[in-house]
Amino acid sequence: MRAGKVRAVALAAGLTAVTGREARTEELPGRVRVTAALPERLTEAARRSLLTVLADADRYGHDVTARGAVVWAEIDCGRASTRDVNSCS
Repeated sequence: MRAGKVRAVALAAGLTAVTGREARTEELPGRVRVTAALPERLTEAARRSLLTVLADADRYGHDVTARGAVVWAEIDCGRASTRDVNSCS
């Protein structure tokens, strides 16, 4: 398993643990995006834990929609070969 994918799996596990909601992983060209719905309320300790988990991502953010709040994070994938430049697997 390539490093980007390993990091994404760890990130998904961390988001699931902090939010109590299953994180979703999506492979995109050159990166893996991990998203998780946020509960209505987070304790201060949970907020700190969430930021600690997100710090391992290459970039992250927070979206608020009519259906609730979602946190997302992306992991960039390395280039193992010229044939496989966009794959994280």
